[in-house]
Amino acid sequence: MKEKILIAEDEKELAKAIKIILEYSGYEVTITNNGLEALQKTDEESFNCIILDIMMPVMNGIDSLKEMRENGVNTPIILLTAKSQIDDKVEGLDAGANDYLTKPFNKDELLARIRAQTRTIEEKKEKYKIGNILFNKENSEISNNTVTFRLNNKECEIMEILAKNQDRNVSAKELNKKIWPNEKYKSNAVQMYISYLQEKFVALDANVKINEKNGYSIEPILAKKGNN
Repeated sequence: MKEKILIAEDEKELAKAIKIILEYSGYEVTITNNGLEALQKTDEESFNCIILDIMMPVMNGIDSLKEMRENGVNTPIILLTAKSQIDDKVEGLDAGANDYLTKPFNKDELLARIRAQTRTIEEKKEKYKIGNILFNKENSEISNNTVTFRLNNKECEIMEILAKNQDRNVSAKELNKKIWPNEKYKSNAVQMYISYLQEKFVALDANVKINEKNGYSIEPILAKKGNN
């Protein structure tokens, strides 16, 4: 499967040139012309790397980057800037960028930086150890040492969001927005898939559960104290 790259660049000729370079190198490329379009695209699908120009109309690259990170987008992001000032680079890195390139840039350097960022993600293998169970996003499975369950697409998406946000509660509305971005809020749909996951946790004799108070989060099951 081809790795997917999102480009946000308002200079259409430059965006087209980057697209040609990346497609020739084997990537699947999506082009947007401003930061808001890029932000909307990350709500609709996942990418292996995002290339954001800083100076764009409607929403600039820095603001788009900040919104993406606030929305839980962990995809590597490379910033493009026509400026060479240190302040722009520092602001971008502080906002959550993984790397930057100053225009004009060499195509080989762009490809090398993309490979470096996607290689880092690949090394993580998309596996999460949660208590005594393992969630493997690559094959959509959760398992213990002896039993394995295959998750459907929605279960897998919800499980990934919860696995990546174990330090906080994720609201039903946030889950709904990420799983069904083009549909109205459906609390019953979220609850239905959460219940499916809860049943699998129980069947796996998991020592963790999905806490449903003030949102959803994965937490340890506390052992009950025995009577003395």
